[in-house]
Order: sequence, then structure tokens, then C-alpha cells
Amino acid sequence: MANEGVSLELTLSCSSSSTSGKSGECCSSEEQEVSKRRHQDRNQAFKIAGMKLYSPSEEEEEKKLSTRLKLYEDSWTIKKVLTNSDVNGSSRLLLSTHVIEEQIIKKMRMEQMSLTEKIYSNEGARIRVLDYDTNMSEYELTLKRWPSTGSFVFVNNWKRDFEKRRGLKCDDEIGMLWDPFHSLLWFRVLHRGHI
Repeated sequence: MANEGVSLELTLSCSSSSTSGKSGECCSSEEQEVSKRRHQDRNQAFKIAGMKLYSPSEEEEEKKLSTRLKLYEDSWTIKKVLTNSDVNGSSRLLLSTHVIEEQIIKKMRMEQMSLTEKIYSNEGARIRVLDYDTNMSEYELTLKRWPSTGSFVFVNNWKRDFEKRRGLKCDDEIGMLWDPFHSLLWFRVLHRGHI
């Protein structure tokens, strides 16, 4: 038979003659580079496949410091569930010192610093408020520090422009957001407590 000297076994090797012409070299540097890249790509694929699943201990670690994409962030940075004292006709909305200082005063721009001084005074500062729910209707409230508690209050027209006009009741949740670029506060009713 004529095929007795031909092997049908598949092997991975380069031809005996190399492109560089040097003896002892099996593959050209280009072929070696291609082989190396394939090996790196395969290793990378295995690594990526291994990152898809989290073990219970890795899940616990993720809860401490997340690197996952957050698709939604609630923009209403000041939230309050209204209490009886906010809607009993006493004409004021009481907010904690921490909330006002962190969410309004610290976010004020340099040109708004005169407002800060007024907020801490007995006079208070007039703050424009836009009602997000009612076609951006504009109102004005006075924000000042409440001397007896050190908390902050919105007064002057709270009862008329918000409590009565919006029909606010105890347990309703409101949200607010300070807009430093327009020097105003956005207002919204987030949830109605008892309907």
C-alpha cells in the first residue's frame, strides 16, 4: 500500500522550516505572539466567568462596600413624616439641625452665605420654594433656627401655602431638595399617610 508512511494523527507543531531560517526554532515570532495572545485571552475569559457568581461571604462583603452600578438615586434628600405639631395650625414645619445643616447650609454656594447668616439669626432667611406637584408653583417660607430647641423651622405661610393648600395631614411624608444653582428649595408630597 502506498499510504503506509503517512500518519493520520493530528499534532500541534510548526513546520520544520521556519521563516527566519534559523535552525532549532520551531515557530516564527509572529506565530508565538498569536499563540501567547490566545492563551492570555483564554485566561481572561476564565477570570471573567469566575466573577459572575458571588459566594455567600463575598455577598456579605459586597454589602459593606458596593461596586455595583446604582441605577436610581432618590433626589429628595430631605424627608419628613409630618407630625401633629407640623399640621395642627401652629404655622411651622420643624426640621432637625442635622438635616438643615447637611442638606441646605453645607450645599449653599459662596454667594448664598448671607442667607446662612440670616438663617441663624432671629430674623431668618426668606427661601423660595417650588412645589413640584403643582406645576412648579412658587412660594416663599422663612427658614430660621428655633431658639428653644436649636432645631430649624419653616415659618411665615407654612400653614396657608402648604398645610391647607396641599391638605397635609399627620403621617404624610414630604420630600425637599435644596437647589444651590437657583437658590431655592424643591417641595413634594411623597406619600399620603392616612387616606
